[in-house]
Formats: sequence, structure tokens, C-alpha cells
Amino acid sequence: MPLSGEQEEILAFLRSEQECFYRGDFDAFLDHWHHGPEVRRIISGPEVGTRCHAGWDDLLPKFVEGFRQFPQNFDARKLLRWDNIQIQVSGDMAWISYDLVVLRKVPGMQVPRFAHEIKIVQRFNGAWKLVCLMNVAPEIGRQDVPRIELSVDGRVANINDLAQDCLGPRTGLIVSGDRVRAHNRPFDAGLQAAIKDRTERLATNLPRGFLGELASVVPLGEDDEGHPKFCWVDAEQERVLITFDDEFLLRGRLEEAAKVFGLSPAQLNLSVLLASGRDLAQAAKELGVSVNTVRTQARRMFEKTGAHNQAALVSLLLNAQGPD
Repeated sequence: MPLSGEQEEILAFLRSEQECFYRGDFDAFLDHWHHGPEVRRIISGPEVGTRCHAGWDDLLPKFVEGFRQFPQNFDARKLLRWDNIQIQVSGDMAWISYDLVVLRKVPGMQVPRFAHEIKIVQRFNGAWKLVCLMNVAPEIGRQDVPRIELSVDGRVANINDLAQDCLGPRTGLIVSGDRVRAHNRPFDAGLQAAIKDRTERLATNLPRGFLGELASVVPLGEDDEGHPKFCWVDAEQERVLITFDDEFLLRGRLEEAAKVFGLSPAQLNLSVLLASGRDLAQAAKELGVSVNTVRTQARRMFEKTGAHNQAALVSLLLNAQGPD
């Protein structure tokens, strides 16, 4: 639907504000803002946390210091794009929402790769001024682990370099067409069920984090030496995430299992190594103890869990459910 003349005017005003910011034109940028106690700026993201600045007296020093520490001189029209623009006008107030997309990231430019923005403007003496900016810069998943992103219909949307380099029999995951499959076919049904569960979560109005759910552990079989293979299936933003070799998730899950089964700290450390695919000799070397010591620790873990081998032990620990 084409924009009205008033909506076009508001959009031009906001683009001008953005261009002044990235061009480093401090005075022109400030002129786009209302300088009153009702102004607000809320920014949120994994790298900045959540910050709220209320009132011009609080916000102005932040702008002054930001322009001082991070001088910029970039052409925002060539480097940024707005998608999904919505403009609603009511009298002398209007709110605008859009997705901010970086077309090309250049050094020194202070902008997230992707963000959702909402801006509220108000007309003072016939001129539009910004009174509220809300910026949410999501970061999907962690960047230091192999990660596959699926869209809400379960199709592959992105595979990071770490995952691209090791898909196949070693990890137990393959990509067939635009779907992720278990390399060992008997385990594929479990993988698809976990993916389906997470896509259904995305169809709700509650983000996964609100529900306090843990990532699903999906077994993918064993390697030639009997070490278990598995992946994690979770949901963030509008993506289903499949990760593996994720020691952060692994440690957290095993810490919960240690509480359930009463594992000692030494047994917990050993379980992390066993779940990561080390054998007893390798685990002993990394822990700086004898093989006999880790054998004793493993035997005691078998007694506490009822497991009879390393693969069963790891499976029990990863799927242990703590108290509600």
C-alpha cells in the first residue's frame, strides 16, 4: 500500500536522523530529537544487555560521549536497508517500526548486523521530533560452536562454517536437500521429532526463554569406538537451532545431572570428558590422574546411575530430569 504524504514526510525525517547519526553530524542529529523529560531510548541485545535512558538530561550525555568515542562518517543510504516498514499516525503522534539490515559492514561503523527498531515521533510547533527509540539487536545462537539454523518450516536457512566443515559420519548429521537428517537412519525419527517440537514452540506467542525449557538432547548413535554422538535442538528468535560439540550446553546439562544422581565434582569432570568422546586413558591424562582412578570413578557412576557402559551412562546423564 502506498504511503500517504504525511507518512512519507515522517519516513524522510527518520531517514535524515539516521543519516546524520552515521555521518557524525552531531548538531543535526540532536535537532531531530525532542529535548524533554518524556523522551526514552531503550536498547537491548546480547552484547549490550538492556539499557533504558529516561529523559533528555539522561540521554544527552550518552550521545555526547558516544559521538566523542566513536566518530563516524558513513553513508547510511548505501550501507543500511529498512525492511517491513510500518507507519501509524494519530494526530500529532506517530509510531514507526522496521527491520534494520546491514548491507555491508565496514570497520568503525557502530551498528548491529540486524535489529528491530520502533520509533515514536511527536509534532512540536509543526515539526516532527523523536520522543522514543527502541532498538532490539538479536544475536542468534553462539558463534563459537557448529550451528545449523532452520526456518519455522524446518528447512535449512544457514549453516555456519564450523558446522559446514564437519557434517557427516563423525557428527552423525547430514543435510539432504534442504533438511537436516541423522546419518544413522534409525536415529532420524528422534531428530525430526525434536525439530517438530521446536517449530511448534515458535508458533506460540511465548518465546522459549519464557518457558524455562532446556535444549533437547538428540542421540545420533555411537562412533566406531563406542562413544556416543548427539546434538542439541533449541529455538531462538524465529529459528530452530541445531548445535553439536557445544561444551557450554554439555557442562550445564551434566551439572544438573550431577545433582540428580549425586555425582561428586571429580565424577562430574570425568562425565564431561566421556560425553565429549574421550576414552578413559585420554580422560585420565586431561584430568592429571591415573587410569585406575578414572576407572574407579566411572564404576561408581555406573553404580549411582544403573548404567552398564559409557554410552548408556552419557545418555542417562544428558537426559536426567531435575526437580521441577
